[in-house]
Amino acid sequence: MDYRIKSVLLILLFVAILVGVGLFLGFNQSIVGGSVAKTVVCKTNKDCNDWITATEDICRNPGTINSLCINKR
Repeated sequence: MDYRIKSVLLILLFVAILVGVGLFLGFNQSIVGGSVAKTVVCKTNKDCNDWITATEDICRNPGTINSLCINKR
């Protein structure tokens, strides 16, 4: 087989793998440890209670549309 054909096939295989990985990651998007919303998520730390005593419940940017609950150990 001509080396140019092998090169083109190898490049096509590589592109197909990259597209496959991109699609896989695109369908499995997730956010861990936070909330994304266009509304106020929390106003105080109590609004972020996850009922796990081992975590610290924190409200960042309280009362704003950029508010974010963080639950860290």
